[in-house]
Amino acid sequence: MKDVQRQFGKTAAAYVASPTHAASEDLDRLVMLARAHGGERVVDVGTGVGHTLRRVAPLFRAAIGLDATREMLAAGGGVLADGGVTNALLVQADARAMPLATAAFDVATCRVAAHHFTDPARSFGEIARVLRPGGILVLVDNYAPDEPALDAFINTLETLRDTSHVRNQTLDGWRALVEDAGMRASIDSAAMVTKFSTEAWLARSQTPHDRAERVRAMLRDAPPAAVERFRITPTEFAVPKVVLVGRR
Repeated sequence: MKDVQRQFGKTAAAYVASPTHAASEDLDRLVMLARAHGGERVVDVGTGVGHTLRRVAPLFRAAIGLDATREMLAAGGGVLADGGVTNALLVQADARAMPLATAAFDVATCRVAAHHFTDPARSFGEIARVLRPGGILVLVDNYAPDEPALDAFINTLETLRDTSHVRNQTLDGWRALVEDAGMRASIDSAAMVTKFSTEAWLARSQTPHDRAERVRAMLRDAPPAAVERFRITPTEFAVPKVVLVGRR
């Protein structure tokens, strides 16, 4: 967890301004799924600076955003205030041991955060624990292709850029984590992508120069299969994203 806190403690302001975190097709879909399910209480796990919480909190009577990094939550207070959100509480906590009551929430959301979980099985187990019977998890995250070489390519690239990255799971990997936690998993969408400007992506994470150069070299010298799968150009690339629903 210290790697995550170190990384995101220094980059919180960049995530407030990040367009891919603040607004995107996957966020719209997550909000739609949360609204359709309904209920009174929602928890956003790995809330970061609160972009997802800002959108889902108004759909519920009460909302909680959990994150391991104090600086991200401090920035999140401003994001929520700017959005007029008054029913959300921000809590610094480890996803492996949430300070929340069992069966207390109708909906849990986790958007582009689970690839940083150091013990994903335990964290998804905690999400299942705090959901009421019949409650849902809406998970949004990047995923790795099934081909081992492409899986290795994207996860190596991500780790070079940000050492707190743990793993973009394959689709089967994300599904298994949710199901092993005691939820029924279904893929809502696996067709979305996140497009990244390479230089903006590196700047947001404040990647050290030597590691940034290795990222640039990987993209520049990428094999044809990676160029095609990740839509690599001289200035940008894209990573596939899954929207998955887990039902308690």
